[in-house]
Amino acid sequence: MADSPDKSLPAPANRDSATSIRVQDETLPSTKTDLSERTRQLLSLRYDLLDKLGSGGMGIVYKARDRETGEIIALKVLKSTLTDDPTLMERFRNELRLARRITHHNVCRIYDFNRVDDSAFISMEFVDGSSLRELLNPGKLEVPKVLDIARQICAGLGEAHSQGIIHRDLKPENVMLDRFGDVKLMDFGIARSLDTRSTATGSFLGTPAYMAPEQAEGKPADRRSDIYSLGLVLYEMCTGQAAFSGDTPLAVALKQIRETPPSPRNLQPGLPAQVEYIILKCLCKDPAKRFQGVEEVEAALAAGATSDEREALRAPDDEATKQNPPAPASDLVLFSLIQLLYVGFYLAALAKLERIDVLTESFSPGWGWPMVVVVTVSALVGLAIRIYFLTAIAFHYPGLWGNFSRIFILILVLDELWAMSPFLLAHRIGFGLSFAATVPLLFLPFSQRTLLSLYFRKGPADWRTQKTIPKP
Repeated sequence: MADSPDKSLPAPANRDSATSIRVQDETLPSTKTDLSERTRQLLSLRYDLLDKLGSGGMGIVYKARDRETGEIIALKVLKSTLTDDPTLMERFRNELRLARRITHHNVCRIYDFNRVDDSAFISMEFVDGSSLRELLNPGKLEVPKVLDIARQICAGLGEAHSQGIIHRDLKPENVMLDRFGDVKLMDFGIARSLDTRSTATGSFLGTPAYMAPEQAEGKPADRRSDIYSLGLVLYEMCTGQAAFSGDTPLAVALKQIRETPPSPRNLQPGLPAQVEYIILKCLCKDPAKRFQGVEEVEAALAAGATSDEREALRAPDDEATKQNPPAPASDLVLFSLIQLLYVGFYLAALAKLERIDVLTESFSPGWGWPMVVVVTVSALVGLAIRIYFLTAIAFHYPGLWGNFSRIFILILVLDELWAMSPFLLAHRIGFGLSFAATVPLLFLPFSQRTLLSLYFRKGPADWRTQKTIPKP
């Protein structure tokens, strides 16, 4: 456990206490506080509101100065819809009292919970930095940064779990990074306080995009639920996209229960295998198959996962296989046959360049040699692409789908050009038969894309077995 300051006074918000005491900051005008006049007056008895930091489903967060200590803190003013419920407020107070026991440097300190008339607010450590959500807005993070943030999240969760406290709503919005790069976990104890209300109203406790399957089903949550949420956060940090999305919160919650997200390495081929292993193990639907404690996640982050552990994770069980059957190898077989067909086209054309020159001259005098150049260049480029595809399949390269998608426009132009090749034989087979042969060739680029998409989208590809990883 990290050393902590005296609980009777708010702790400095960052390493240099002088930066936390900013007496020169101007007070936020009352017209910009979004608070009732009565609430603003009550808060002003002790605090100067300096800035509005954000708002959410629970209330509004302000940067404030405590007049008694001179410290810069954060004030979360709760919505009246929450403060009107006395039972909820009492539960809220009890949970925050527990959360206040967490004094780890990777957890945002909670100082106090106050009620004045019909208003309620929480005073907490002010973090001079940005949320993980803000860092993720441009896209994925680099792997070293991901691992650093993940280790710090694990450290904060580990301290909370050792106190018997479960977060229940771990998400990028609740992970802050100060200007030194230190992680601060926010809102411990708050999600559980709302458990009774959510059950009574039939709403969700937590955020569907980051909740564990057992939470989505209304079952009790434990430390392994936080580990699942950690896996979702890791997934987004590594891939730049959420593991599950949908049109409604209910749709997302159902996906948490029933579906498996795309393989992280299919989305980011450069992602280390051990990082993917950690993410997938965190995201096992069965809590017993996840890491059983954040210390196990920390150890895996530090040492990496062995190949045997990754194989064990991917070993299908009967129920998982029924829910997510392996993608048939026929998709790849057909894709490979198409590549061999094009290789045959290219080799035949290169062997008959002189004949192509003569035929072109007979139809369009002066165009023989340009046609020979076009055929030669396109055949050589085509051969390189087809050999790459066949090699990728032979060596089980997981980034095949991603690379195919990136160069699809080039493949489309090249294949449409070669779809015209039957007309070079029109003098022998007739224009009708040449046209009939050209039509299916025009669709081959799209057929290739469909075959690869079918194989990879049916489940994360496990190239070692030519199957897909079943749902965890």
